[in-house]
Amino acid sequence: MLCMDCNETSLDLFMCEIDKTILSGNIIYIENAIKKYENVITKHYITWAQSIALQIIEEKLENIAL
Repeated sequence: MLCMDCNETSLDLFMCEIDKTILSGNIIYIENAIKKYENVITKHYITWAQSIALQIIEEKLENIAL
């Protein structure tokens, strides 16, 4: 999925940013997507993305503790 495809919806673009976060482990993509799309997509997706970001942070902290 290309993030700049003109036929994609705001939700598609938001989901693309979630995918980039999961693949890279860098939560900045989620943070930016939430800021950009929070008034366009439903709160459910924002909450879901925040939980993914939190899970990534927790996994990084677990790796540091090991």
